[in-house]
Amino acid sequence: MSEIIELTTTTETQAQAQLLARQLVDSRLAACVQITGPIDSIYRWQGQVCEAREYRCTVKSIKRLSQQLVQEVVRQHPYETPEILVVDIAHCSDAYAQWLVSQVQP
Repeated sequence: MSEIIELTTTTETQAQAQLLARQLVDSRLAACVQITGPIDSIYRWQGQVCEAREYRCTVKSIKRLSQQLVQEVVRQHPYETPEILVVDIAHCSDAYAQWLVSQVQP
Protein backbone atom coordinates (compact mmCIF):
# COMPACT_ATOMS: atom_id res chain seq x y z
CA MET A 1 0.00 0.00 0.00
CA SER A 2 1.40 3.37 -0.95
CA GLU A 3 1.18 6.56 1.10
CA ILE A 4 0.01 8.49 -1.96
CA ILE A 5 -3.43 10.13 -2.08
CA GLU A 6 -5.43 11.91 -4.75
CA LEU A 7 -7.77 14.75 -3.91
CA THR A 8 -10.33 15.72 -6.52
CA THR A 9 -12.18 19.01 -6.65
CA THR A 10 -13.78 21.19 -9.31
CA THR A 11 -13.81 24.92 -10.01
CA GLU A 12 -15.96 27.16 -12.17
CA THR A 13 -13.13 28.54 -14.30
CA GLN A 14 -9.74 27.46 -15.57
CA ALA A 15 -8.18 30.51 -13.91
CA GLN A 16 -9.58 29.44 -10.51
CA ALA A 17 -8.22 25.92 -11.05
CA GLN A 18 -4.79 27.25 -12.00
CA LEU A 19 -4.67 29.56 -8.99
CA LEU A 20 -5.65 26.76 -6.61
CA ALA A 21 -3.12 24.40 -8.20
CA ARG A 22 -0.31 26.94 -7.98
CA GLN A 23 -1.08 27.68 -4.32
CA LEU A 24 -1.10 24.00 -3.37
CA VAL A 25 2.16 23.22 -5.17
CA ASP A 26 3.88 26.43 -3.97
CA SER A 27 2.94 25.58 -0.36
CA ARG A 28 4.26 22.02 -0.84
CA LEU A 29 0.93 20.49 0.13
CA ALA A 30 0.80 18.93 -3.34
CA ALA A 31 3.50 17.59 -5.61
CA CYS A 32 1.36 17.94 -8.72
CA VAL A 33 -2.09 19.16 -9.71
CA GLN A 34 -3.56 18.12 -13.04
CA ILE A 35 -6.32 20.30 -14.47
CA THR A 36 -8.79 18.86 -16.95
CA GLY A 37 -11.76 20.43 -18.60
CA PRO A 38 -13.98 21.89 -19.32
CA ILE A 39 -16.22 19.11 -18.05
CA ASP A 40 -20.00 19.12 -17.87
CA SER A 41 -21.50 18.58 -14.42
CA ILE A 42 -25.15 17.84 -13.71
CA TYR A 43 -26.18 17.99 -10.06
CA ARG A 44 -28.99 18.88 -7.69
CA TRP A 45 -28.56 22.19 -5.82
CA GLN A 46 -31.15 23.87 -3.61
CA GLY A 47 -33.96 21.70 -4.96
CA GLN A 48 -33.18 22.16 -8.65
CA VAL A 49 -31.26 20.15 -11.20
CA CYS A 50 -28.39 22.30 -12.45
CA GLU A 51 -25.82 22.04 -15.22
CA ALA A 52 -22.43 23.71 -15.19
CA ARG A 53 -19.13 23.77 -17.04
CA GLU A 54 -16.30 23.12 -14.60
CA TYR A 55 -12.61 22.30 -14.41
CA ARG A 56 -11.42 19.24 -12.49
CA CYS A 57 -8.32 19.42 -10.32
CA THR A 58 -6.63 16.14 -9.46
CA VAL A 59 -4.21 16.80 -6.63
CA LYS A 60 -1.36 14.39 -5.78
CA SER A 61 -0.09 14.35 -2.20
CA ILE A 62 0.59 12.07 0.78
CA LYS A 63 -1.67 10.77 3.55
CA ARG A 64 -0.02 12.62 6.41
CA LEU A 65 -0.83 15.94 4.70
CA SER A 66 -4.43 15.05 3.83
CA GLN A 67 -6.12 16.99 6.64
CA GLN A 68 -4.01 20.10 6.03
CA LEU A 69 -4.56 19.76 2.28
CA VAL A 70 -8.35 19.54 2.67
CA GLN A 71 -8.37 22.56 5.00
CA GLU A 72 -6.38 24.60 2.49
CA VAL A 73 -8.63 23.61 -0.42
CA VAL A 74 -11.70 24.61 1.61
CA ARG A 75 -10.04 27.92 2.56
CA GLN A 76 -9.06 28.78 -1.03
CA HIS A 77 -12.09 27.36 -2.83
CA PRO A 78 -14.55 29.76 -4.47
CA TYR A 79 -17.57 27.42 -4.01
CA GLU A 80 -19.86 27.48 -0.98
CA THR A 81 -19.93 23.67 -0.93
CA PRO A 82 -16.95 22.38 -2.90
CA GLU A 83 -16.56 18.80 -4.02
CA ILE A 84 -13.56 17.44 -2.13
CA LEU A 85 -12.91 13.73 -2.53
CA VAL A 86 -9.77 12.07 -1.18
CA VAL A 87 -8.81 8.52 -2.14
CA ASP A 88 -5.87 6.33 -1.20
CA ILE A 89 -3.78 5.11 -4.11
CA ALA A 90 -3.34 1.35 -3.76
CA HIS A 91 -0.21 1.24 -5.88
CA CYS A 92 2.07 3.48 -7.89
CA SER A 93 5.57 3.10 -9.27
CA ASP A 94 8.39 3.36 -6.74
CA ALA A 95 10.11 6.09 -8.75
CA TYR A 96 6.96 8.23 -8.92
CA ALA A 97 6.23 7.72 -5.21
CA GLN A 98 9.77 8.76 -4.28
CA TRP A 99 9.55 11.85 -6.48
CA LEU A 100 6.13 12.80 -5.08
CA VAL A 101 7.20 12.43 -1.45
CA SER A 102 10.31 14.53 -2.12
CA GLN A 103 8.17 17.39 -3.47
CA VAL A 104 5.84 17.84 -0.48
CA GLN A 105 6.50 18.94 3.08
CA PRO A 106 8.58 16.54 5.18
